[in-house]
Amino acid sequence: MGWLNIAANFLRDAMNSDEPSTPAQETTLIPSELSGIVGALNQHRAETERNFQAVAQMLHAQNERLLQAIKIQRRWNYGLTAALVIVTILAITAYMHAA
Repeated sequence: MGWLNIAANFLRDAMNSDEPSTPAQETTLIPSELSGIVGALNQHRAETERNFQAVAQMLHAQNERLLQAIKIQRRWNYGLTAALVIVTILAITAYMHAA
């Protein structure tokens, strides 16, 4: 019960505190003139575009690897099916000759 009382006291103190929380400090300074703001916005857009390009390239490469893996798996499936058919035929012919 001691831990529950401590937790309840912390919660009560947090709810009763009147101190406003401080906003997070920004690392970049926003210029006050309009041309500086437009330049910062254009830079942000260019960085965002580069990030989207990088993500698109990574997704494309991953998609190509998955398609290659599917092709290899399909070849294995065909090979295993053919081997199963051959073994079944051999088993049937061996059974016919033995009977």
